[in-house]
Amino acid sequence: MTNIKRGPQRPILDLSKAETELLDRLYRIDGAWTIEEALAAFGEERLAQLLRVEALEITHTEMGEMLLLLSRGRIITYGMSSGAVSLPRQVNRAYLRLSLMQLGWHFPEPGEASRHLEQFDPSKQFREVVTQYGHTLVVGKLTGNGYSTKHMMRMTQRLRSTALAENFFVIVLTSSQRKGQIHAVQHEAFFKVITVLPQISNEQLLSRFVQDTPKSATPSGPYLSGEAWKRDPQYLALPRIIQNVLQCSRDERIEQAMLSLECDGVMSTAQLQSFYALTPEDLHDLYRRETLLRTTPSQRTSETKVEFLTLSKRLSRLDDYRLGHRCGTGRMRHLMDIAPNPEVWKAEHRGTLRYEEPDAVIFEQEGAERAIEFDNGTYVMAVVGKKISTFQDRGFAEIIWGVSNPLRQRNLTREIGKYLQREILLAEWWK
Repeated sequence: MTNIKRGPQRPILDLSKAETELLDRLYRIDGAWTIEEALAAFGEERLAQLLRVEALEITHTEMGEMLLLLSRGRIITYGMSSGAVSLPRQVNRAYLRLSLMQLGWHFPEPGEASRHLEQFDPSKQFREVVTQYGHTLVVGKLTGNGYSTKHMMRMTQRLRSTALAENFFVIVLTSSQRKGQIHAVQHEAFFKVITVLPQISNEQLLSRFVQDTPKSATPSGPYLSGEAWKRDPQYLALPRIIQNVLQCSRDERIEQAMLSLECDGVMSTAQLQSFYALTPEDLHDLYRRETLLRTTPSQRTSETKVEFLTLSKRLSRLDDYRLGHRCGTGRMRHLMDIAPNPEVWKAEHRGTLRYEEPDAVIFEQEGAERAIEFDNGTYVMAVVGKKISTFQDRGFAEIIWGVSNPLRQRNLTREIGKYLQREILLAEWWK
C-alpha cells in the first residue's frame, strides 16, 4: 500500500502576520507559555478562540499549567502539521527558559560577548548561558523526573576535559532535590547540578478558560444488567472478564480495578471508564498525572490529553511514554481475557524495561512462558526483528505483539505475521 503524503492544509483560523509570528515564536523558541504569557500575546478573546479550535492546549506540568501548540496550531501557523517537535521537548524548552528567568541568568544577547561554548557540545543539548559563574554550558529537563544520574555521568565524561581546559562550568538544571548532587560534588571543579522549579500561579487566569464539570457519584449497582446489553455490539466486543466485571456492583468493580492497577502498574482514566465503568474519584490512594501526549509517537498529529493512574509513587515519576507503554501492555492483558493474577501475568517482571526483555510474560501452568511486546510505533524493523529473534532464542512458547494504531497493525502483520501464532493486537489504551 502506498502512503499518500498530505500537502499544505487549509488553516482552521485566519491569523494576522503578527499572530503567526507569535505562534512561531511559541513553537520554535519558547516551547510552551504560561496562561499569563498567552494572554499578553493574544488577549482573552483570541486566546479563547485558539483553545476552542484546538490550536493550543493546556497541559499540566510540575511548574503549573502551560500552553502548547498542537498539530492544528501548526496547520494555522505553517500550513502543515508535519515535522513536529516532541511535546516533552517543548515543555523542557519552557522549563529552561523560565528557570533562567528565575535564576537571573540569560542567553548571550545580540552584540553581547559570547564564548561560543556550544561548539564544544557534540550532543547539541546544551546552551551557552551567562551566569554568576561566567559563561557556562547549561541544560535543563523537567519531564520524566529530569536527567538520571547515569545520564549526568555520561555528560561529565563527554565534557570534562574540554570544560577544564577552556575553564567553564557545565550546569544541569533539575527539579529533583537530590538527583546528581553527589556526582556534582565529585566533579565540582567544572560541574554543577542546580535544583530549580519555577512555580506558575495560573489558577485565577485558568478559570476563564476551563470550566469544572460537576462529578456525579457512580451508582452502587451493576453497570450492565438485564438482557438488552447482550444484543449491543459495543458490549459484545468486550473481553469476557470485562463483561462479567461490568455486571458487578460498584464495590466489586472497584476491587477488580484495584487488582488490575496492582498487576499492570498503570492504567489510563479512559480504560478505567471503559472496562470498569468507574472514575478516578471511585478509587483510593491513587497517584494521578494528566498530560498531553502523542499516543502514537510516530504520528505527529496524535496529540491527546490523557490521565495516568497508578498506586506507585515510583511509577508516577516515570516518563510519559514509559507510562503509556505500561498502559498499552495492560490493555493487551485485558484484550486477551487474562485475569490480574501475578502468578500468571508479570509486567516488566525482571524489574526494569530492557531492550531484550519482553514488556510482560505469561506463565502457563505447565511451565511454558509467553512473551508480550507492546509496540507504540517507534521501533524500526531492525529492532522488531532483533526482538523476535531474541525471544525465539530464549525459548518462549509464543510471541504476542500489540500495537497502538491500525496502520502499524497492518504493516507489521505483513512483515512479521508469519512469526506469530495469533493476530497482532490493537491496544489503543487511551480510548
